[in-house]
Amino acid sequence: GGKKNISNLGYNTHSNDTWVYLCTDSVVARDTSNTATEGVLRDHFGNWIMGFNHYLGNCFSFVAKVWGILDGILLLLDKGYRRAIILSNNLEVIQVLSDFGLENPGITVLKRTQRFMRDEGQWKIRHMSREFNLVADRLAKLSLTWKSSL
Repeated sequence: GGKKNISNLGYNTHSNDTWVYLCTDSVVARDTSNTATEGVLRDHFGNWIMGFNHYLGNCFSFVAKVWGILDGILLLLDKGYRRAIILSNNLEVIQVLSDFGLENPGITVLKRTQRFMRDEGQWKIRHMSREFNLVADRLAKLSLTWKSSL
């Protein structure tokens, strides 16, 4: 659902054994419950690979955060990356995605994300502070404000 946009600034050199970073965030409008998610992909030196965002409309915050991770994983796989450290500031999302045995039958995007993490590539998920993820936070807020993808 929603609208997506991808920003690629030309940093494309990689190999399948290189670890990259996926930083994601989401924002929920208090008055409408509209949500947007976004992410930043960086190489192992911290250089920008690409950014993306996704306006989701009315959605729960937890689901929006999982959408951001799934969008990032799909972009990484599409670009040939198979190893990533996923950074999130949401401990609940980290816990659920780290426990592949945990069943969440009502959240399709969660099951799909868990399947990709289990079956496609190598993924590590780690906690990061909100302050560390300011770029992702600002892009998500812009997408929500404009109710479209950047």
